[in-house]
Amino acid sequence: MSRRRKAREIVLQALYEREFSELPAAEIVERLIASRDPSEETAAHARALLAATVTHIDEIDGTIAAALENWEMGRVALVDKNILRFSLAELLYFADVPPAVVINEAIEIARRFSTEDAGRFVNGLLDRFARELRRDAV
Repeated sequence: MSRRRKAREIVLQALYEREFSELPAAEIVERLIASRDPSEETAAHARALLAATVTHIDEIDGTIAAALENWEMGRVALVDKNILRFSLAELLYFADVPPAVVINEAIEIARRFSTEDAGRFVNGLLDRFARELRRDAV
């Protein structure tokens, strides 16, 4: 597993836990990092990606909700919603990560933690976001 994939999985777990906990996101991610013992590069990316996602979560959720056709944000599975959240944050705030990498990683994480259909759902939305938001998109 790549270092960045491990970071993304830590962020997914932190975002999920954040939904059910009153602990600050930074505290959650530090506990998860400590339990997984990743490299410093992985830990740094997890911290930065979680911070960007949480800081801009209202904007990110608005972008996701606007893109849903015949669907409501409340009906999106929590795992899928959180994959979309951190992936959209990565597209918006991490210009050093190519859009194709963000999309492929999100699909693989969705397949691992959600369903095969989730992979297609995540792919469709992120591909659209990438084309609209990033000039270097796939």
